[in-house]
Amino acid sequence: MTHKEHILRHIAGEPVERIPIIGGWGLGIKNLATWGDFSTEEYMQDPEAHVVLANRRLGVDGIPSGFVVPRELEAIREFSMLEKSFSEVEPETLVDIAAAIPENATALLKERFDPAAVEAENRAHIESNLAALGDIAMIPTFWNASVAFSLYSAYGYVAFLTAVALYPEAVERIYWADGVISREQNKIIARLMHEYDLIPLVLTGDDICTNDGPMANPQFLRERYWPHASFALEPFLDAGIRLIHHCDGNVMPMLPDMVAAGFSGFQGFQYECGVDIYELRKQRSIRGEEMLIIGGLSVTRTLPFGNPDDVKREIDYCLDATDGGRGFFLFTSNVTGVEVPPQNLETAYQYLKAYQPGTERTREKILIPPARSITPGTIS
Repeated sequence: MTHKEHILRHIAGEPVERIPIIGGWGLGIKNLATWGDFSTEEYMQDPEAHVVLANRRLGVDGIPSGFVVPRELEAIREFSMLEKSFSEVEPETLVDIAAAIPENATALLKERFDPAAVEAENRAHIESNLAALGDIAMIPTFWNASVAFSLYSAYGYVAFLTAVALYPEAVERIYWADGVISREQNKIIARLMHEYDLIPLVLTGDDICTNDGPMANPQFLRERYWPHASFALEPFLDAGIRLIHHCDGNVMPMLPDMVAAGFSGFQGFQYECGVDIYELRKQRSIRGEEMLIIGGLSVTRTLPFGNPDDVKREIDYCLDATDGGRGFFLFTSNVTGVEVPPQNLETAYQYLKAYQPGTERTREKILIPPARSITPGTIS
């Protein structure tokens, strides 16, 4: 059975010999070299190929397209944003942006959407990833598939959140335009996914939450954001493609809205923010499907600051929360950093590979250790 066939069977709820494992989100070239048994000098000669090699030797089944390829030996993050970069941006900037949007969808698409260019870009994305991954299954990942909530990345947090409070109609107008364009883009992506016979799910989503909950009032999101996200994502649902939302921060207050928008799975999870997979699994998609759970390994505490026993306990938590691993794929919650001891991830993958799906699990809810019990210095 190929990696792709293995993943397809698991998504369909059919018996598998083991729970699928996802990889490809690792910073730390030294860690990659350890996992892949090559030198950092060899890595630098062809970083992309060596990322794939390291993950192949770890035994992963799938890797998200557009996977992480570190190119600096001591890189500690993939992306950072400084608010001071937007010190001259005012909330009224978003009002001006909204005012410049064409009046209707027809005019908007004529002015701002080039279907041939979009198809060429996404075809190149798919083909380049398929070629790079070889026998490892590609997990289709299109971060711009949904409407981009995170206007803060373009205008800064202060200007954006102030505009949400003072000019909600203008912010919604921007979301409307993004939704119209994304919907047309997603029609093309869905067609290409069928043409290339890709795994019928899309990893997407946006960082909407802080550790405490949604950045904007859930009512604002319910009225002015989620309807446009749902409109944009509809072509995937029409094509039988399941949607997986990447989750940072405390997404629990938004679960009903995310499900109503068409999502039938979640990836990520920061347990210290109150995210509870047992609760996530109680949700059902708008088509009645059980939620797919992709993740489980915390990059904020367990992997960097825990020990192999902590890692195993976190996997046990995920297995029990998913009734023995039904619809569960082991993955890191986000990009792992240079501070992660390589043996922690190795232990995680080896531990899960030894687990037999369908094994009777305890009926008592397993609680993962509170954050204060895993602190720097406890690594064994």
